[in-house]
Amino acid sequence: MTAWSPRDREGAFRTWHQNALSLVHLNVLTALEAEGPLPMKRLADVMDVSDAGATGIVDRMEKRGLIERHHSAGDRRVVLVYPTDAGAKVFSDMAGHRREMLSRVFAELTEEEMAALLVGMRAIHVARERLRAAAAPGSQDEATADATAEPTDVRR
Repeated sequence: MTAWSPRDREGAFRTWHQNALSLVHLNVLTALEAEGPLPMKRLADVMDVSDAGATGIVDRMEKRGLIERHHSAGDRRVVLVYPTDAGAKVFSDMAGHRREMLSRVFAELTEEEMAALLVGMRAIHVARERLRAAAAPGSQDEATADATAEPTDVRR
């Protein structure tokens, strides 16, 4: 379900480039989505670039309306980077596109195939929950929790 073929990626990359989004920009937006607003220093570390490099990237993204900077209320010397509504919309648009494509695929399935898919998806959901429970704090397999940390919104 989540496999992304080279052709799918190529189409997504083409769309991103038409909208002036580079992979670096997507990396920044992903970090902000995952961790929330970040200080410039932390963003530079996450991206593995110098502070000056991060400043240049953030400058260009701010000009495109994807992110904005605000001084920290606790320490005015610290500049926090936030996604704008347009920056957050990048991923919601991607998710919408993926849902649309999956809807087309599902429309090609028979009722029997859809029923079998539902059984399989429920089994995957239960298996992931078992892995999460085994990886709960205090359990022996906490590393598995990281591998299964994605949302489990499977309709029953």
